[in-house]
Amino acid sequence: MFHIFTLQWQRFRRKPLMVLAMIAMTIVFILFIGGANSEPQTMIPVSFSDDIVDSERSGWIDQLNELDGFKFADTEYEQSKERVALGNSSFGVIISEQHYTFLVGTETPNQSIVEQFISSLYWEKEKIDLAVSASGDDEASTKIEKSLKNPPIKVESVIGESEKDFFIFDNQLQALFGMTLFFAIYTIVFSLSEVAEEKQRGSWDRLILSPVRKWQVYLGHLSSAFVIGMAQMIVIFLMFQVLFGFDIGDKWLEILLICAFYTFAIVSLGMLIIGLVNKASQLSAIVPIVAVSMAMLGGAYWPIEIVSNNMVIIAAKAVPITYAMDALKSVTIYGNDLATITQPLVVLFFMGVLCMGIGINLMERR
Repeated sequence: MFHIFTLQWQRFRRKPLMVLAMIAMTIVFILFIGGANSEPQTMIPVSFSDDIVDSERSGWIDQLNELDGFKFADTEYEQSKERVALGNSSFGVIISEQHYTFLVGTETPNQSIVEQFISSLYWEKEKIDLAVSASGDDEASTKIEKSLKNPPIKVESVIGESEKDFFIFDNQLQALFGMTLFFAIYTIVFSLSEVAEEKQRGSWDRLILSPVRKWQVYLGHLSSAFVIGMAQMIVIFLMFQVLFGFDIGDKWLEILLICAFYTFAIVSLGMLIIGLVNKASQLSAIVPIVAVSMAMLGGAYWPIEIVSNNMVIIAAKAVPITYAMDALKSVTIYGNDLATITQPLVVLFFMGVLCMGIGINLMERR
């Protein structure tokens, strides 16, 4: 096993271009999508209907600006329409006493994020109004607002900042995790391409019949692909935290575990794909289709939380990227511990076991 593992590393040392190209493309895409150093705020024009008095407008703007990554500006209705029509803003918001309306020029994922946040504000306002009506006290509203600003008990989760009620969108981490997991698929699966080439040449059968045990042959190839994939992801994460200032946090143990389980699942998926193909050229055609499809379904390109299509959500449950993205965002954005991400890690493990079992079975039959 060790000799096969060493042989794969010698081949990698002679031809490192593929891995280096994937790392370079990962960096370029992350910088292009997520930006570096600081995340620019998206300006959203906000107009108010006549039933919102001037004294209430500043309060609404302050509440809206609590949403990270967005800058809400009090704008006249005609100016909002003009900004949206000219494409200076993708959309605008009209705030009324009982409802809100969007002025939409171009549909973007940001609209769903803003809509969920505004819905939570209206939900909170409705609860306060109901409490005031039930109490019959004219000053109840003022008392409730003061108690909300200075609560007697501090809680870790507030309206609009829990994973169940509302998700926190971090454009930098979304791009970092999504692109890293996406390009890691290419690196890991193509690192196993030597197996497909040996199958095509017929040398794989001779290797299996050699004195080296089968499990050693498989483990040598799989472990080398595993190490290469893990190394690529960790290098990317470290680079963007140290050099570009991305806030990944300090829970590196959890991040390493997530990367390990995800890498195992992708290595197993690669083994399944290799078991299905007869030529290395077929692998080059199938891998991009599989990688792009999984990235689109699993939330690598955009947050899976904004997807409303039930069929897409169901399909995403069968994709390893879904669980890796969920676990990574859980520990870095929400600050959850290892116990919280146990479920996605277990799912990734069983996905890997299933794909590995089917893949090796196909290899043995052929």
